[in-house]
This record gives sequence, C-alpha cells and structure tokens, in this order.
Amino acid sequence: MELELREYKKYLTYEREHNLGRMPLKIDLLIIKKRRDVIIKNDIADFFLGNNILEYKSPGDDVNAGTFYKALSYACLYKAEAGAADIFDADTTVSIVREEKPVKLLAQLGEKYFVTRKKAGIYRIDGMIFPIQILVTKELARESHVWITSLTRTLSREDARELLDNCAELGSEEDRRNADSVVNVASEANVELFKKMIQESDQMCEELKELLAPEIVEFKIRLAEQDAKLADNAAKLADKDAKLADNAAKLADNAAEIAKLKKLLAEAGIKE
Repeated sequence: MELELREYKKYLTYEREHNLGRMPLKIDLLIIKKRRDVIIKNDIADFFLGNNILEYKSPGDDVNAGTFYKALSYACLYKAEAGAADIFDADTTVSIVREEKPVKLLAQLGEKYFVTRKKAGIYRIDGMIFPIQILVTKELARESHVWITSLTRTLSREDARELLDNCAELGSEEDRRNADSVVNVASEANVELFKKMIQESDQMCEELKELLAPEIVEFKIRLAEQDAKLADNAAKLADKDAKLADNAAKLADNAAEIAKLKKLLAEAGIKE
C-alpha cells in the first residue's frame, strides 16, 4: 500500500504493528494516518479519513462474515483506545483486501446497508459506524494499481515483467524495500512462474535475483523441485496401484474359472 500511495508519503504515517489493551493484543493490520487537510487522488484511498485500518491476507484467503466482523472489531478497539468524544465522529475507515470477490458477503451486506461498486474491484459499504471498503485485487485495474494487483496466485509472465520494470524505476531505498516485499509475496504465490524466470539466463532473471535474497531464490527452486518429485512419486504409486488392481482382477478371474470347472466336474460325478 505504501507503494500505491508513495506520492503522498510525506502526508501519511504507517503503523505496521499496533497493540490494543493492557495484555496487549497485537493486531495484524496496517494503520495509515492521514492529515485532515490532504486529499488523496487515488481510487482506493480517496475515502481515507484521519485513521485508516487496512486488513490484508495472503492470496487465496477468503472473506466471510467472521473476517468482516474481526476487521470491524479491531477498528472499534483502536478507536476506543484512542478515545472518542462523539460516537459519530469516528474519523476512521476500514479496508479489507482480498484476491477473490466475496460474493456471498457482499450480498448479505446489501440486504441492510448500501453496497456500491465504485470502480472495478472497489466495493464500498455505507451506513455502518465506519466507512468500509472491500478491495478485490483480481478485479482492480492493473494499469492504475500494479503493486497491489501483483499480490495474486495467477500472475502472468507479462505481469511479472511489468512488476520488475516498476521495481527498477524506484529511486528511494524505502520504496525498494517495499518492492522487495511485494516480489517475495508474488513469488510465493506463483512458484512455478518465478522458478522458470530464475532459471532463465536473461535480464529478467538478473533483475529478479537482485530483488530476492539468494537463500530465498534457492529455497523456492528446491521447493518447486521437491513438489515435482512428489508429483512423480505419486504418479508412480498410482501406476503400481493400477497394476496391483489388474493382477487382483486376473486372480479373481482365475478363481472364478476354477470354481466353474469344479462345478462342472461335480455335476458330471467326477471327483477331484
């Protein structure tokens, strides 16, 4: 998200870890604080208020009622800790980011609240105590949101090339560190694609190796190779099972044939 909003970095403060309560309770969320006088011209952040809670999980994770209420409860706890004189002056938004569209959840919310599709992949829920949006990375316009749309299990080679090109254009060390994180998540979700790219001796491969630590590169290659070996072993076991089943069928046929012959002998009065 910091890369998505890097042109506004001097107006935003990011809290990657936050403790709630006395115990404390650590929440796995990103909190983005924005100055009140700043207007962000970005499709996914133009509704930001003073405090903005972003809940994101890995590609493949689902959004259900439990997920929704958990993110909402964290926002309530965060606001309670900060103190609030007016319950309607929350000054807080909630953003839930997932790869797939939560069709069932949006339908349920639409029965009581106002659910609108602002743009492709951006669903706003109005009428609750906090302004809420669900971002569906699979639907977002890639030309406008290269970073967040790269967090998917279905990254194409062209998308990977575009991601690396954008990484190469970054100037600050902080932005490059954030880009490293995006590439690592994308590579974890698309092991086969990145394995092929790493093993190819072209410029793309060199750029990728610069972004991924050598031990991570080696680990991903070994992981992919291990998966291939497991698949091969599974195929061999399946072949052996098929042969055993075939032998068992032949033995059953032989037993049936022997039983048939014994019956004929018995009917003819011939003893075995």
